[in-house]
Amino acid sequence: MYINIGAYVDESSLVDSHALVGSCAQVGKRVHISAGAQIGGVIEPVGAIPVIIEDDVLVGGNTGIYEGAVIKRRAVIGAGTILTGSTPIYDLPQGRVIKPEGDTQLVVPEGAVVVPGSRAVTQGMGPQWGLSLSTPVIVKYRDEKTDARTNLEQWVR
Repeated sequence: MYINIGAYVDESSLVDSHALVGSCAQVGKRVHISAGAQIGGVIEPVGAIPVIIEDDVLVGGNTGIYEGAVIKRRAVIGAGTILTGSTPIYDLPQGRVIKPEGDTQLVVPEGAVVVPGSRAVTQGMGPQWGLSLSTPVIVKYRDEKTDARTNLEQWVR
């Protein structure tokens, strides 16, 4: 694993092998960044917003979190999910699309369980060619079942 200069990783957080925490990224307490995950950093441009991961978050393997995304506490980011500051997130339980407005950050809500998904391309040749784009999808919010699965963390530590 590699934690770049200027990154902050708080106490009791675990960064697995082959993971990267980029410069100026901020990682809270009791966060697990799984193998192969990449947390984007910010060196320039001046004024760019760093990635912020709040307390008690689980970041799955081969996940990418980039460009000023904010992950609120207790969220679970499933393996292979890609989040950027401009990526819309489809929130199935709430029936909404979460996107940044103007210069604001993309914020993953507290306790959200986010997995990789796809959506159909409906413009241009997309329908004819049967294209789809990858997109993050909130499939639920944390519950007892989610907590039971993530409690293995305590045994590992």
